Amino acid sequence: MMDVIGGNAGRAAEQMGPDTDVAFKDVSGKGRSVNDPAEWKICETRPGPNQQITDYPVVLGVVRVAESCG
Repeated sequence: MMDVIGGNAGRAAEQMGPDTDVAFKDVSGKGRSVNDPAEWKICETRPGPNQQITDYPVVLGVVRVAESCG
């Protein structure tokens, strides 16, 4: 798993390619749906940065671009 923390969720999903199952999770605590990943930034990932992907979906923990990861 490449290190995408701090990056744009939409671009990261595109870079992983169409064969990678990606799920987005709002980690702000507000439980919002992530309808347009391009409007969200990545705070955490599962698996973590530089770890091998062994399970799917890859989960990107995200917040809105204007928000901080907390």
